[in-house]
Amino acid sequence: MSLQAQETTYRVLISTDLGGDPDDIQSLYRLIHYSDVLRIEGLTSCTGPNSSPSADLIRHWVMRVDVEHLRNRGYGELMRESDILAGVRQGALTPGGPSGGRRTEGSDWMVRCAHTPDPLGLSRPLWVLVWGSLTDLAQALHDDPTIAPKIRINCTGSSNTVHDPASRDYLYRFMTESFPSLWWIEDGVLPRLSHDTFRGVYLGGDQSGEWGNVAFIERNIRGHGSKHGGLFAECCGDAFPVATWPAGTLKEGDSPTLLYLLSPVLGGVGDVDDPTQESWGGRFHRPEPGRFPNYYVDLDADADTCQATINKWRKAFLADWKLRWDWYQ
Repeated sequence: MSLQAQETTYRVLISTDLGGDPDDIQSLYRLIHYSDVLRIEGLTSCTGPNSSPSADLIRHWVMRVDVEHLRNRGYGELMRESDILAGVRQGALTPGGPSGGRRTEGSDWMVRCAHTPDPLGLSRPLWVLVWGSLTDLAQALHDDPTIAPKIRINCTGSSNTVHDPASRDYLYRFMTESFPSLWWIEDGVLPRLSHDTFRGVYLGGDQSGEWGNVAFIERNIRGHGSKHGGLFAECCGDAFPVATWPAGTLKEGDSPTLLYLLSPVLGGVGDVDDPTQESWGGRFHRPEPGRFPNYYVDLDADADTCQATINKWRKAFLADWKLRWDWYQ
């Protein structure tokens, strides 16, 4: 049982700038629908481009999914709503490099979770998945560098890096000067749009029929779900927001961080210990293996090639999510 749990579940903490483009809400829906595989130890609100960070907004959308409805329908391996809500914390409201005066509830929670013993006693790392800027993670490492060997980082860079370059530079400097073995996938190295592997989750791939970015929502999400026992006026599938860019679409720009972990468990593709292998969450390479053995970035290729490492699996990862939306019926 322990071996199976080790191979098929992961401890995750999400740092999200939910409050800007609704694609973070879309990724949150997916996260909760897969909380049997991805055990959520924290949901921290962080800063990001054009966002208004709000832990309360995260709580609202966690409740909107109504995971208890799914648990009551027989999917009891999903996490309880109360347990997910217990890990929500407010992080930084503004970008900027770490310092003694910039601690937040979110950065403190990262430190606490990193040091919390594995509930299964298996010494699994804490996967810190960053959907906004690296502000709170940089602060956590600044406040307690001893968490470095206990975490693995998978972040969506690009615009998030542009929003807070100081925090990203702190992380790179920390790796250079203090802990060269830091485990870090940086998806979307600058210049922005030059690689951006993560964008393959919504650009390219099989967009035919129900797999299109608009059609998938209309056919597989709308009309699904519950109203949380009357707490809300509409079912969660009808409340599912569409992205502002590309307008009106399924975007899930941060979901590759989840798909990377889900891929070997549900898709039979990839190895979470080796980002150079193919996976639903993309394929990466080590730019300086001699200096940084666990630092991975986009392939040394054009954006279309990088994004194809995700969008080639589009039908597979959407078909699996479609099945989970059908659980509501």
